[in-house]
Amino acid sequence: MSETSKTSEKNTDLSTLDLGTMEFMKWLISKETDSGNTLIAVKDYFDNKYVILFDKSILKNVIVAYREGMPYCMTCNTDDCGHVGFAICLKQSYDRNGQLDY
Repeated sequence: MSETSKTSEKNTDLSTLDLGTMEFMKWLISKETDSGNTLIAVKDYFDNKYVILFDKSILKNVIVAYREGMPYCMTCNTDDCGHVGFAICLKQSYDRNGQLDY
């Protein structure tokens, strides 16, 4: 595991892309059921530029920027944390539906 991945793992419960993908699925379900039982809340989304998320496990805003179409977490300083996994799914959802409801 790279040093940046080790650092991000210490700072958040979302240390892998897979955990971010699973959290996205929880987020989708919580939108339908109004449960709010997720670690991530979407604060703002700017198509192909960046997404601002609120990570409840570290209690702070997280910015995932899109560099040449590839997401990069500015907070964890990596491209393979859960925030990136969440952002990938969020972008796919936006591309498919043309809008986001958050």
